[in-house]
Amino acid sequence: MARPARVPDQVLELLRQGSRHAWTMEQIASGLQEAGQQADFSTVYRAVERLLGEHSLERVPLGDGATQYELAGKHHDHVRCVRCHALAALDCVLHDDELRAAERASGWTILEHRVVLDGLCPACREQAGAARGRAGPRRPAP
Repeated sequence: MARPARVPDQVLELLRQGSRHAWTMEQIASGLQEAGQQADFSTVYRAVERLLGEHSLERVPLGDGATQYELAGKHHDHVRCVRCHALAALDCVLHDDELRAAERASGWTILEHRVVLDGLCPACREQAGAARGRAGPRRPAP
């Protein structure tokens, strides 16, 4: 009889399926449960911590207190929808010359950076446009 997959392997497989860019711990636990994997929350937590230690996963610090996790890979930045909280990857928005200029200006040595741009995803932007259309034209601010 085949041995069941270890929870860290199950977590990696779930994130590789790509139904979202980054996952909260709760989303990982529920995704595993929906896939028929039996793992309680503390087991999922330990698996995620192990994968972080192995550099297979990375934390996505969004500055809102909620930690999300993504597969480790090439550095990139993020864009987040302020309405539905969707998250997407962007190519790095700060390049070496900009980072070096920031170092010269600050006197600091920059070791890493994380950029999260806030906006509206295409679906929420469309909904907002449709809602404005029903409510009539927007008036400019005084």
